Amino acid sequence: MTSTFAVHYTERLVPLTRLQLSTQTKPTKDDDGLKSTHAMLQGSPSEATVQESIDFLRTFTAREDKPGLQSDSEELVFYNAVVRKTIFNMYALAVDLYLQESSAAQLDAEWWADIEQSTWSVASYLLQSLPSRLHRVLQLIQTRKMSVRLSAFRPSSIARSYWDAAPIRLNPFTVALFPYLRDQPSVLASFSPAAAVKSTRPDSLVALAEKIRDGVMHGIQRVISLLLFPLRLAREECQLRRKELEKVRDERAEVLGKLLELRPLLANGLEADFNVSITGSSIDNQALTAFSGDASQKSTLPLIEQLLGGFKNHGIMHDAYLDAHDLRRPSRLTLLWPRLFLLPPLTLYCAKHIYASRATLADLMLDVLNTIQNFFKGWLFDPIRDVLITIRAGGEDGVIVRREAVAADLDSLERMTLALAREKLSFDSAQLEALSHQIRQGDLTAVLKIYEEDIKNPVKSAISGTLLRSMFIQVQKAKVDLDQALAGIDKLLKSQELTFAFVGVAPALAVIYVAGGFLGGLLSIRPGRYGGKLRKTSVWLAMRRIERLLLFQPKLVHHRHNIENVPSDTIPALTTGLLVLSLAHLREYALTSLPARSRLREGFLEDIEDLEDPGLRRSEKLRIIDRMWKSWGRELGWYDLAGGRSNR
Repeated sequence: MTSTFAVHYTERLVPLTRLQLSTQTKPTKDDDGLKSTHAMLQGSPSEATVQESIDFLRTFTAREDKPGLQSDSEELVFYNAVVRKTIFNMYALAVDLYLQESSAAQLDAEWWADIEQSTWSVASYLLQSLPSRLHRVLQLIQTRKMSVRLSAFRPSSIARSYWDAAPIRLNPFTVALFPYLRDQPSVLASFSPAAAVKSTRPDSLVALAEKIRDGVMHGIQRVISLLLFPLRLAREECQLRRKELEKVRDERAEVLGKLLELRPLLANGLEADFNVSITGSSIDNQALTAFSGDASQKSTLPLIEQLLGGFKNHGIMHDAYLDAHDLRRPSRLTLLWPRLFLLPPLTLYCAKHIYASRATLADLMLDVLNTIQNFFKGWLFDPIRDVLITIRAGGEDGVIVRREAVAADLDSLERMTLALAREKLSFDSAQLEALSHQIRQGDLTAVLKIYEEDIKNPVKSAISGTLLRSMFIQVQKAKVDLDQALAGIDKLLKSQELTFAFVGVAPALAVIYVAGGFLGGLLSIRPGRYGGKLRKTSVWLAMRRIERLLLFQPKLVHHRHNIENVPSDTIPALTTGLLVLSLAHLREYALTSLPARSRLREGFLEDIEDLEDPGLRRSEKLRIIDRMWKSWGRELGWYDLAGGRSNR
C-alpha cells in the first residue's frame, strides 16, 4: 500500500527527472559512468542505488579538472539528470518510509485498541504473554539472587504484593510482570480496593449485623479485586501502548505532511542547473534545502549524503524506540502457543472418543447418507421429473375420476331410462331419440312422471309396478351427477397441475439454496461484492475519519502555542499526514476491490486524487467528501453501515 501511494504521489515529478537531449547537444567520450549511473537510477528507488549514485558523484572529477561543464555538452545533461534523479529517489524513499512507519503505527494502535475494548481479549492477551512475564520474573530472581518461599504464594502475601501502604513503592515482581509500572507508579492507587467503612452507631444487634455485613462485602470485594487486578493492569498496559503508538503515528504523519507539502518546491528545484556555482550561498542543516534549486554541487552533494545518513539512522532509531517501549504486536508464536499447547491433548481425546464410538458414528453417517439420498430422490429429482412429464404430456389422465367411467355411468342411465319409457310409455323411435337427448342434458321428466304415479299406490307399485325401477334410475342419475361434479373438480385440478408440481418441488429447492449458500460462505475464499462487509466497513470508517480530521484538526502538544497563527481554512502538516494515511487505505481498496475499468472505480479514484491535492483548502475538501457520500454512499452501502438511511 505504501509503495503504491509513494509511486502515485511522485509520478508527476518523473518528467522533470528525464533525460533531455537535443539535436544541438555535443557528445563526449568520457561520460560512460554518468550513463551507467543514470540507467541504474531508472529502476525502483532504493537506499543502495542512492548510495551508489552519491559515491559516483563524489568521485566525479569533471568539475575539478575543468572550470565548468559546457552548457551544450552531453556530459552536463547526464550529470544534471543523475543529480535530479538522486534527489527524486531520496524524496520518494522519504515519503515511502514515513508513510510506512505511520501506517504501521496506526495498524498496531488499532490492534491494541481492539484488545483493550474486550475483557475476553484482555484475558487472552494476558494468557498469551504469560510465559514472557514469568521469564522476566525468573530473570529478576536470578539477578538479585532472591529466595522464593511457599508462604509468598498465600492470598495475603499476593495481596500485599499488589497493595502496599504507599502506592509509589512497587513490588519488584509486579514491575517484572507489568514493566510499564516502572514509568507509571501511581496507577496502583486507582486499583486499590476501598477500605471498610467503620460504623459509628452505638453497639447493638443491628449495628453488629451491619458491621458483619460490611466486613463480608469488603472481603468479597477484595477477593474480586484481587482476581480482576491482573486484567486491569493488562488493560492499562494495552491502553498505554495504544496512546504511545498514536503519538508515534502523529509524529511520523506530521513529517509526512511536510514532505508532501514540499512537492511544489521540489518541482522547482528539479528544474535547476546543478552546474552553476552560486558563490556565498549559505546552506543550513534542514532537509528543505535539499529540494530547493539554489544550491551548487559543492553544497548539494554533502547535504544529500547527510540526508541519506539521517535516513538510515532514522530507521534504526525508530525500530529501537519500538523495541525499547515494547510497542510491537506479540509474535505469532506468542499468540498461538495456547492453541498449540491445547491442540495435541484435545486431538488425542477426540481421536480416542471417535474410535470408541466408531460403531455409533458409522450408523449415524449411514443414516445421514440415507436421509440425504431420500431427500434428493423423493423431494427433488422425482418432483422435477413430474414437472417435466406434466409439461410434455399436458395432463391427459384424470386426477380423481376417468373420462371413461363418467361415460359408462351416463350410458347405463340412458339405457335404463329408454327401456322404462319403451315398456311403460310405449315411446316410438322418434320419442326415444328425443328422450335420449334430454337424458344427455340431465332432464328425466318422463321418469319422474312415472315415479309420481307409482308413489300414489306405493305397495302395489312396489310389488307389481315400476316403482323400484324408477327409484333405481334416480339413484343412477345421482351417481352420474356425482361423477360429473368430480369431473369438474378434476378439470380444475388439471388446469393447475403445473402449479402444484412446482409447489411440490419448491421446499426442496429452498432447502438446497439455503444450505448451498451457507456451505459456500464457509468454504469460499472469495469476498462479497465490493470487497465484502468488512472491507466496506473499513472504508466507511476511513471516510468518517477523513471528515472528522477536516472538521476538527488534531494538534500535537509542542505545536499548540502556534495554532493561533494558522488560518482556519489552511490544513496543517499533521492533518495532511493523517489524511494521507486514510487516503492511502481508500486508494488500496479502490484498486483491489472495485471493478476494473468501471465508472465506479475511476470516479472513486478521481475523488481521492482531489483530496490528495495539497493546493485545495479545508472547505473545498469538505465539499469533496460530501460529493463522495452522495455519489458512492448508497452504492457501497455506507448508509446501511452507519445504521440507517440519510437525507444528504
